[in-house]
Amino acid sequence: MATLPVVVFPPPYWTNQDIVVYHGTVDLFVPPLTSGGVVSSVGKPGTDFGPGFYTTTVLTQAQMWAYQLSASRAGTAPAVVEFTISREALGALQTLAFVRGDFQAEDFWSFVHYCRKGATDHGRIPPQRYYDVVYGPVAAFWNQRMTIAGADQISFHTLAADTLLNSRPGRRIM
Repeated sequence: MATLPVVVFPPPYWTNQDIVVYHGTVDLFVPPLTSGGVVSSVGKPGTDFGPGFYTTTVLTQAQMWAYQLSASRAGTAPAVVEFTISREALGALQTLAFVRGDFQAEDFWSFVHYCRKGATDHGRIPPQRYYDVVYGPVAAFWNQRMTIAGADQISFHTLAADTLLNSRPGRRIM
């Protein structure tokens, strides 16, 4: 029996291209997001990375969040807003990134525990209260140190981060 040759398609050429992120929400909140009105300071405390505006690079994850939010808010429809941001501008912000979210990732779980307990900052030395942006896995059961496989989150926490998101207003894709 003959085997077929394996054809490997190279990825696109690296150009430091823009990055696309998605925000799952409900239709009620779409107008401000598509008119340059992201305000991270209205984010609720007790979340993985503290109060902020949360996005993901995984479209299906944003869709799932949108459906969950819609189910808990009578009279709303799920919506996903897509943001395209400059990778160069993102790189200029103060960023905290967590690559691992496994059971042994003490720094990730320490930060999530701190934020989930209602922290109103990122524990930074004043006058800095927050990192502009935090990236990492999504905690599923934070007390048991479990993350959602294949999911990620990029949260925006400061005026500088809002300015980046609002430089190109989002567009509704669902």
